[in-house]
Amino acid sequence: MSGQKINIPMLGAFLGGVAAIAAGLLSLVYTSTAEAIALNLQKKTNTALEQILPAFDNVPADDTVSIHSEMDWPVKYYIAKKGGEIVGYAGEVVTPEGFSGNVTVMASLKTDGTVDKVIVTANTETPGLGTVVTDRKVQKTIVDLIKGGGAAEGLAPNKYLDWYGSKKAGDDRWSIVKDGEAVNGKTGATITSRAICGAVHAIGKTAVDNLGTLSKGAE
Repeated sequence: MSGQKINIPMLGAFLGGVAAIAAGLLSLVYTSTAEAIALNLQKKTNTALEQILPAFDNVPADDTVSIHSEMDWPVKYYIAKKGGEIVGYAGEVVTPEGFSGNVTVMASLKTDGTVDKVIVTANTETPGLGTVVTDRKVQKTIVDLIKGGGAAEGLAPNKYLDWYGSKKAGDDRWSIVKDGEAVNGKTGATITSRAICGAVHAIGKTAVDNLGTLSKGAE
C-alpha cells in the first residue's frame, strides 16, 4: 500500500463528480419544493386578505401596488374591488424591528386610508410574551364544544391589534399605550408592540399620502 501512488487527476475527477451529483440533487429538491412553498404562501396571503378586507369579487393578490414608506420600509398594497369599484386596501409590511426578527404585519384600510383590521401573518416572537400581542387565537366556548361546532365566525379578537381600528395615520407616529382599557402595548413585549405599531403606522401613513396612486389601482 505504501508503494502505491495516488492518481491525483482521477481523484479530482471523482470528487468533482460527487460534488456535481450533490449539487444536482439539491437543485432538484429546491425546484420540486419551491412551487409548493410558493403556493402555500399564496394561500396564506389569500386567507388573510379574506379575513380583513370587505367583500370583493376580484383577486387582490393579482392587483397590487408597492410604495416605499417614510420609514424606509416597502409597503405592498392589495386592492380589493367589487363590481369594478375599489372597496378597500390591505397594506403589508415586513418590519425587522421585532424582538426575535422580522414581523410581517397586514392592515386593511378603508378607501380614505382609515385603518380597519390588523393581523400579524408571520413572526418568531417569544411564545407567551410577544405572541400575546401578535396572535389572534380563535376561542371555543362551552356552547361550541357541546354543539360540536367551531368557534364563532369572524376575526378572533386581540385587544392590542384591535386598538388600531378606526384610526387614521398622520405625521406623528403613534405611541405605545400599556395602561387603561384601550391598549396597543404589553409589558414584557414592548419591542414587539413597537414593531407592530410602526408597521401599521407606515401602512396607514403611506396610504394616506398616496391615495391618488392607490385609487388608480395596479397599472
